[in-house]
Amino acid sequence: MILLLLILLTFVVTSLYAQNTYFGKNKVRYKNFDWSFIQTRHFDIHFYEDAYETAKFSATVLESSYVEVSKELNYKIQKRIPVFVYNSHNDFQQTNIIGSLIGEGTGGFTEVFKSRIVIPFTGSYEDLRHVLHHELTHAVTYDILYGNIFSSLLSKQRLFAMPLWFAEG
Repeated sequence: MILLLLILLTFVVTSLYAQNTYFGKNKVRYKNFDWSFIQTRHFDIHFYEDAYETAKFSATVLESSYVEVSKELNYKIQKRIPVFVYNSHNDFQQTNIIGSLIGEGTGGFTEVFKSRIVIPFTGSYEDLRHVLHHELTHAVTYDILYGNIFSSLLSKQRLFAMPLWFAEG
């Protein structure tokens, strides 16, 4: 009886995971990106084509935001944070950093366990400043919660993912 229950539970759990896949939805890449990067004290900022000025602006914003966020949360990240800056929202939607499709309303994201910040430049430096600060706050928060030696174990478990309402405040 216990064996039958375990087999049934295995099928239920695997079928629930299958509901989260994107069958029939492909992420199309229209062009290849030739990436370059600049380093600051706390960040590796990746950019492509003629976005050097945007990357420099992002570096300045991120370093000043890092001082503010680390002081407010009384925490300093021990590793460099990778940041990927796309020239447009259309290019941003082609990213391979995450497998899921990115909607029009997404202004950027931060991976929970790798703390990679990915953001499009939409033409507004004020919006870019706001979203960079927002995503950096996520990166620091994720590092506080998951940045210890157990992070490699926990990253495989969806059980430990924080709810969106908590992550966004």
